[in-house]
Amino acid sequence: MKLKKFVAAAVSCAVVAGAVAGCTIGGDTSWCAKSSNTTMPTGVYIYELYQAYTEASSKADSSDLKNAKVENEAAFTWIANRAKELTNELFVLDDKMKEKNLSFTSDEQDTIKQTAANAWVQQYKSLLESKGVAQSSFQKAYAERSYALQKVFSATYDHGGEKAVPEADMRKYFEAHYADFAYTSVNLTKTDSDGNSTAMSDSEKAAVKKELDGYLGQIQAGKTTVKDASAAYAKAHNTDDAYQEATQDLDSEMASYYLPSDMITAIKGMKNGETRLLEISGTYYVLVTKNDITKKTDSFLKDDSNRTSLLYEQYGDEFTKSIEDEAKKYNKATWNDKVLQKYTADLFYEKPSSTSSTGPVTASSSASGTSSAASAASSSASGTSSTASAASSSASGTSSTASAASSSASSTSSAASAASSSASSTSSAA
Repeated sequence: MKLKKFVAAAVSCAVVAGAVAGCTIGGDTSWCAKSSNTTMPTGVYIYELYQAYTEASSKADSSDLKNAKVENEAAFTWIANRAKELTNELFVLDDKMKEKNLSFTSDEQDTIKQTAANAWVQQYKSLLESKGVAQSSFQKAYAERSYALQKVFSATYDHGGEKAVPEADMRKYFEAHYADFAYTSVNLTKTDSDGNSTAMSDSEKAAVKKELDGYLGQIQAGKTTVKDASAAYAKAHNTDDAYQEATQDLDSEMASYYLPSDMITAIKGMKNGETRLLEISGTYYVLVTKNDITKKTDSFLKDDSNRTSLLYEQYGDEFTKSIEDEAKKYNKATWNDKVLQKYTADLFYEKPSSTSSTGPVTASSSASGTSSAASAASSSASGTSSTASAASSSASGTSSTASAASSSASSTSSAASAASSSASSTSSAA
């Protein structure tokens, strides 16, 4: 997924002495900003403040953010500005949803709710609830953002949008960049009596190869298919059937995440209808058939999520920049100065230990990725960029070459959750 380099927005009301146009002072801290269409709860701003803090941690010139600079600006000032910019992106998206007469279907609403609930319980609740973020605010900033981005993007570049891409151009791009293939894989490891996984011996590998070469010959002779060969191998060895199908842009980041580079290179070099037995990364044998991509075009482009993914590969950067640019200039919201003064980067601050050589880590990479329009839209769109069977490839890491792909660094610890802040206990969940 492509992340952007962001520029700080106009100076926040929270860091300017006195009242500023576009801000208001009052006792109500349940909302952070309002436009004629939308009122953003304070929990949304706190979440965006957290995202901005995370981003600053990776850009600061010092491990101590309280005394650091980001892009030649005091880090805490940069964080406040960035949090407002991220919140403004939500206003921009809400305005565009209304302008384009877009809304979420009941199924989409259920999916948004479930997506937010899962992420909240699994990753965010322990960190953000004590800071004043309610699950409903998290849902707005986290899940609704992603689905709104996808809807606005599709309504712009597809289905009669103002920048709609001609169908002929979409077909041409698909057939030039995508590959359709079917494969099965055999892991070149074995499990010993103690349950430990060990590499096969050379003779064991040779036996597996001989068996798969037999299936390869039958496929090349037109007597069977990869799918049937996979089922037969699984039955003969009493293992799970590892058969997979995928329709994928092999140059995409998604492909490089799910598939080993040597497998991608091999498939690119194959002809339509060709079947090969590949040894991948020294850990798998893969029996793969490359299909004629032109026979997949019609069915692929009938699916809206596939279309969105294909278009995002071409125009995602342009779209993301447009959302960011509008957010930087957005002036239709009135900000609650009381909230901006109350909730600052101190909420997530933890002074680094004297032995720490890097700044405080406050979020996993997957969390920080949701901090921008780019990553949220990319997450929403790229998650649908392959057929359902290709998606299962990523899920079944124990039975496909997907498990051989390098995994993302998404398990860093959160110092913010342990941070002590007097502000964290001054309000109820917003």
